[in-house]
Amino acid sequence: MDRLVGADEEAESADRVDEADRAAGLARDITAIKIGDCLLGYKAVQRRMRGGRWNHFRGRMREIEKLIRHRHGEIVPEADDALIYVEVIAGLAFVEFGEGFVEVVLGWAARWLPWAQKAVIEEIIYERTRVRFSPLTADALGHALHLSYAERSALDIRTIGAFDVPKAKRAKLQKEKRRQRERSRKEEQRRAAGAVSRAEYLDNSLSAARPWEAFGISRRTWERRGKPMPEPMPDGAPISLAA
Repeated sequence: MDRLVGADEEAESADRVDEADRAAGLARDITAIKIGDCLLGYKAVQRRMRGGRWNHFRGRMREIEKLIRHRHGEIVPEADDALIYVEVIAGLAFVEFGEGFVEVVLGWAARWLPWAQKAVIEEIIYERTRVRFSPLTADALGHALHLSYAERSALDIRTIGAFDVPKAKRAKLQKEKRRQRERSRKEEQRRAAGAVSRAEYLDNSLSAARPWEAFGISRRTWERRGKPMPEPMPDGAPISLAA
């Protein structure tokens, strides 16, 4: 709910964007409330910052959770490769939260891998962030999670790459999909306006002209022979039938 503050609190309200808001990707706008020239106060309004790092981190985390639900359900089962999810989240959280990332990873692991011991999770965190840390690109995440392009497309995952289709090729495929959607959209608009497709137009034209009758053959035979068209002949001249 929006909150009204007095005019003498303007400076204080303007500085009230704290660490919690920034971590959540939030900013606070201060809007003056007036009636004519009379200043009644200020309204503090929170808004979501665009392009914030938290948004990117949260988006990737949510897509990883979507992938987990698709593959395993609500809990990651015990398996040799199960802890790769913790390793990935640790790398992302370390970049996002700095030194305060450990509790974030432990809390996340307790939700999705409740069977994993805390000591094991802490060892993975140390190994991933202290011994062999490197920023995880979209394609690196795709390889780590063994995410295929087909699975990525089916789940509508956008911030994680695919291990079997590189970024450049994904961009070409996405461009072609956009073109196909645009063609389909325009075709639907033409149909709605009463236009017929080219295939229907040609089919209707052939049905009216019936060029196969000029050769004395059936339409199926005419199509099988490559759809030849009769040449214009002088009036009264016989038409030579195709062999």
